[in-house]
Amino acid sequence: MKLSRILPLFGLLYIMNACSTDFDINASYQEITVVYGLLDPGADTTYLKINKAFLGEENAMIMAQIPDSSQFIQKLDVRMWAEDDPETLYHFDTITLDNKDSGYFYYPNHILYYHPFKPEENKKYLLRILYNEHEITSETSTFKFTENDINPPGFALKVGFINDNEPRLTAWTRNELAPRYELTIRFHFKEIWEGSADTVYRFIDWHRDYIKAVTGDKVESYYTGSSFYNALATFIPYKDGTQEAKVISRFTGNVDFIVDAGGIELNTYMEVNEPSSSIIQDRPEYSNIENGIGLFSSRARAVKSKGVNDLTLSVIKEDYYWLKFIF
Repeated sequence: MKLSRILPLFGLLYIMNACSTDFDINASYQEITVVYGLLDPGADTTYLKINKAFLGEENAMIMAQIPDSSQFIQKLDVRMWAEDDPETLYHFDTITLDNKDSGYFYYPNHILYYHPFKPEENKKYLLRILYNEHEITSETSTFKFTENDINPPGFALKVGFINDNEPRLTAWTRNELAPRYELTIRFHFKEIWEGSADTVYRFIDWHRDYIKAVTGDKVESYYTGSSFYNALATFIPYKDGTQEAKVISRFTGNVDFIVDAGGIELNTYMEVNEPSSSIIQDRPEYSNIENGIGLFSSRARAVKSKGVNDLTLSVIKEDYYWLKFIF
């Protein structure tokens, strides 16, 4: 599982801590365990971010730069198991990454807990973290979501794009355990460069839609063909003219219809943290971590790929000839 798919969520921890003003600046040091993790049946490794929120008598900006203010120095006892198989325990180990950006908190190193196990679909998993005399627990259920749930335009192996502004539909089956969705339509292509025997593989994401769906059998998203061609013209050429001049030819690849589905707890967390138009800005913080704060939920990704049809290729070659596509 790529860390880029889960780490943005962990950044919300710092926003939540930084924005909190309801505390006594002279209070003695306190620790609150903060946990973030998403179970994904499509991933071969499960990651958890476990930190501690801090409150103390010293300057918070200074404390934030000290690793053990928000990071557990000692290794915690972290285990997970399926509700229907309590005998099979997954004990999590730690890994240190050095890719954290600079900011108020210590960087670049940060610790993740991980275990190379793949969660099963349609199962409830329980999480337990032991820290000294404290026991932090949570639970969430995974769900099944596959490419068969996606119904992109047409049933052919290839898809076409008409260069107009008429809305076209992509739909997928709604899952009761997944009220939050994100659709990404991705166009793959490859390039041949002057003086190089290597092929350069690239892609652009030209359509993205965020949808909350709690009723109905289907979830729908609309796009236009013109947005596809506008994206080609905007994002495919290199901004550096010298680099673009080195491209001899390009070749079309598949179009991926990617749907990411988020679990119930994740949806609730996002709802609570969405901007409010109300003049009453105080809202309760959401957490499903017992004896701590944070989020433990599930997600799944489904991808359906199609090639581009001959008509679309013809439009790209003739009307957008400067993009250098020959197939």
